[in-house]
Amino acid sequence: MARHLILLAVSATFGVTATAHSLLNVRLLIIILIFLCFLYFSVGLSLKALSFHLVIMGIFLGAASFSDHRNKTAYHGTESQFIITFTDQPNIDGNSLKGFVGSEKGERLVLRYKITTELEQEKLSQFLRIGLSCPAEGTLQIPEKNRNENSFDYQRYLFRQGIHWIFKADSISLQECKEGGNSILVSIRNLRLKGIAYIREHFPEESSGFVTALIFGDQKYIDEEDLTNYQRLGLVHLLAISGLHVSFLTGMLFYIGIRAGITRERMMMAILLFLPVYMLLSGASPSVVRSCSMAMLFFLLLLFKKRISAGAAIGSTYMALLFFRPNMLYDIGFQLSFAVTFSIIMSSSIFLQYPKKSMQLFILSFICQLAALPILLFHFFEVSLLGVFLNVLYVPLYSIILLPFSLISLLIHLLLPSFGQPLISLLNFTFVICNKAADAASELPLASIPFGKPPFLMMLLLVISLIGLCLTWEVSFEKIKIWCGMIIVLLLLQYNLQRFSPFVEVQIIDVGQGDSILIILPFNRGNYLIDTGGQITFPIEKWAIKRKKFNTADDIIIPLLKSKGIHQLDKLILTHPDADHMGSAKELIDNFKVAEIIIGGWSEEQYRDMDLVTVARQKKVKMTVLKRGDQWVAGGARFAVLSPFEQEENKNDSSIVLFTELGGVSWLFTGDMGEEGERELLRTFPQLQADILKVGHHGSKTSSSAPFLEQLQPKAALISVGKDNRYGHPHGDVIGNLEGNGIKVFRTDEDGSIIYKYYKSSGTFRKTLP
Repeated sequence: MARHLILLAVSATFGVTATAHSLLNVRLLIIILIFLCFLYFSVGLSLKALSFHLVIMGIFLGAASFSDHRNKTAYHGTESQFIITFTDQPNIDGNSLKGFVGSEKGERLVLRYKITTELEQEKLSQFLRIGLSCPAEGTLQIPEKNRNENSFDYQRYLFRQGIHWIFKADSISLQECKEGGNSILVSIRNLRLKGIAYIREHFPEESSGFVTALIFGDQKYIDEEDLTNYQRLGLVHLLAISGLHVSFLTGMLFYIGIRAGITRERMMMAILLFLPVYMLLSGASPSVVRSCSMAMLFFLLLLFKKRISAGAAIGSTYMALLFFRPNMLYDIGFQLSFAVTFSIIMSSSIFLQYPKKSMQLFILSFICQLAALPILLFHFFEVSLLGVFLNVLYVPLYSIILLPFSLISLLIHLLLPSFGQPLISLLNFTFVICNKAADAASELPLASIPFGKPPFLMMLLLVISLIGLCLTWEVSFEKIKIWCGMIIVLLLLQYNLQRFSPFVEVQIIDVGQGDSILIILPFNRGNYLIDTGGQITFPIEKWAIKRKKFNTADDIIIPLLKSKGIHQLDKLILTHPDADHMGSAKELIDNFKVAEIIIGGWSEEQYRDMDLVTVARQKKVKMTVLKRGDQWVAGGARFAVLSPFEQEENKNDSSIVLFTELGGVSWLFTGDMGEEGERELLRTFPQLQADILKVGHHGSKTSSSAPFLEQLQPKAALISVGKDNRYGHPHGDVIGNLEGNGIKVFRTDEDGSIIYKYYKSSGTFRKTLP
């Protein structure tokens, strides 16, 4: 039964995905055909059974289509007055209030509100709670799509949750707020808020975020650096509520109840009532819903003296959740939770055959990493080989010590604070040691290996190989070697995919109001980044500082590089020392391998005291100063430095100006060079022409003069500029000059990242935004 339910779950998955990708999608049809052939030839299903699988696909296709049909908005986008109800935990982070709210029309909105004073922040922290309804004024905004290649699509993510708008509130009338009713659901959610607030108040900062994550499933209070380390090492699953937590809690409750003299039947009923409450208390994430649902199914059947195998339980739970909430399929937590749990259930006989517990843990960790491998590569483009070994240490540490210790410490401190405080101190010390060890491990070579985002064929072959390995693990050692060999070959091929790529690629990365340009030469002969973008920062009061600070390198550039399978930047070219061009260089050098940093001549003093130089020296990164006349050749392309040529008072006119021929066309990268620099360039190089111009200074009025454009005669102009920027870039006169000269204009504020890809004799521009 378990086997058939799991196979039906696969068919259900195809039904749901057919809604998003259309039944006429060639890739999806190929996969479905392969699956049906597998069922017929390998599993031996009859035509009647195959027909039933097709019926299941149709049923789940209908469920997903119905869900999409209901996913409509009642707003037009012009509304300004609302009654908002806080349906989820309000998140006050520095000077911003974020969260999900319900509107008077029953529609969920994303709330964004800027807090103006520390007093207002304190008032909101004390006043806001789930179930509170308040009048508010503001504007509705459409959520952003992904503005860079392979980046997170926030608009699609919200749409799959039935959310169509971001409500940017200008004011919230707290004095007119009303309680929306004291339902059981609201009471449980507010109890969760009180629990989180209690932990944050009484536990030390180093451990409060981890205790909150383990007990209430909320990771946002964990230190950003610690969370990044756990993610890189493949340990972040330990901080999510999962079957491990549910098993521990239900087992503890069942044992206590039995010891107290309560009958088994009553304890089962009590646990069945407890699990939905715990689901809400712990945040109802996909992993929580999955583990609680499986546990409820198990105890419900046990109550009626029925038994169900773990395989049948996970298959039934998966199909039930998918039927009622089809879009849950696209949640990464949902994917990882079911993939890993399925692998544990199906391979239990494999790791249990090893007598030593340490070996069992290692095999289990290895199997879980294999199960998660395709999902991690698709979404995060990297995996941790070191994580296989670290999980052997950290899984028992968290399951046997830290999780029970956290619960016991909290309960004792609630009942007897004076007795609970020493326990909290000891718990904090343990977390500090664990986090320091994770920090040290994250610096090791195998901590995180970027493979790039696999293409469709690679993903398909990898999944088939992993399934083949699972099916033959206990059957044939020879077949195991074949499947393992295939997986290793596929991973090696994916890791080195860029080495086989014949394409030239130039990408203007959308970093907001700043510059960052990625150049990829064919066959991995050079990966260059011109500028890193960055934000101009202003002094801010301590209360207004956010827990997580946006950084262009960490949040945009490094994920993009990893998605492209780039393991090293051969040259990081900093055109000039302005924050919007090199403000994220330090983070980039600190978290990604850079072979050489290039700066312009006569600007050394301006860089000397910057943190990026200190980090570069620590990592022994080569630093080179270039000026007019310098050049280099790589991948069949010559890069010539046209500027700077002398000391300039204006930093913009001292920008590094590069000329090269890539992909059969000539390029001129101008940094922030203004009109004076343009005139000097024309005098020195009177024959200078370029097919593609990277417009200087984000299209400001002080650059891209008419004489400059007339001599260059570019066919296309690229403008890196922030959406709705405060400077009014690009200037209307510049756009008029460009269009007046018949030049095709691409701009990141309207087009997102701009990608030019060239192969053999042809190249094309592609915009990320439609």
